[in-house]
Amino acid sequence: MPPSRKISVNPPRAAQIVHSGRTAYARAAYGKTGRCGMAYATYEQAIAKKARADGLLRYVVSVLARLQDGEAVDLDFIGREDVGAFCRALGFAEDRNWAALSIDQIAPEDESGARVVPEDEAAKVLAALKTMLARGALAPSAEGTPSPHVLNDFLPAGTRYRGRRCLGHTWEWRYALAVELEHGRYHGTNVTNNHPILTGMVVLAHLAEDRLYYARLWVMETEGELFNAQLEHKPFAELREILMELQRAQEHRNQRIDEVLAHV
Repeated sequence: MPPSRKISVNPPRAAQIVHSGRTAYARAAYGKTGRCGMAYATYEQAIAKKARADGLLRYVVSVLARLQDGEAVDLDFIGREDVGAFCRALGFAEDRNWAALSIDQIAPEDESGARVVPEDEAAKVLAALKTMLARGALAPSAEGTPSPHVLNDFLPAGTRYRGRRCLGHTWEWRYALAVELEHGRYHGTNVTNNHPILTGMVVLAHLAEDRLYYARLWVMETEGELFNAQLEHKPFAELREILMELQRAQEHRNQRIDEVLAHV
């Protein structure tokens, strides 16, 4: 699907972002506010002027908006050191440059058996994306239908956003970010270079299609892991661990489905 020539906050069709000649991100759209008032000519200039996270975020989104608009742009924010500068601007620790870390270092397994991004880092990515959504600089949609409440399931429980309640599923957000790191440096098809915001935008694209995407995905991926373990004749102790994770994943998915149905 070719990018539209005219960018709008709620475009008629979702746009694809292209990086290095291949489709990099699933459906995501960028509003005009992402382009307006661009304070820096280059990412290097933004760093030199000690731009804060908000300034760097606006630069990234504005460049992607121009790309969607058919311009030839320099994705000068995706190098290892550039990602590191963004991570630090978000408030990550000095040694937490995602582009320089392994998947085990970014998102280790927790007691559930799944990989998850640290809570504080996931919260910072969530807050940054919420800011861009609120400004209209990001407008996720699925098949032309806007998804303005795409983050509500993950924002703090007891609060409201855009007129709807928030559910506080922070663990699921952490899991979602960890899953989408597969579009980074680890499978030989590096697209995002582990950039936290680009990773988060992949999450938004999937959530725009299905708010329970990651609740369902945890079950599906664990079922696949169990199947492969059986094919490889793994010892019973290992199979048992996978089965226990599968049970946890199924319970989580079922609770999420019940929660959604209860408020239809």
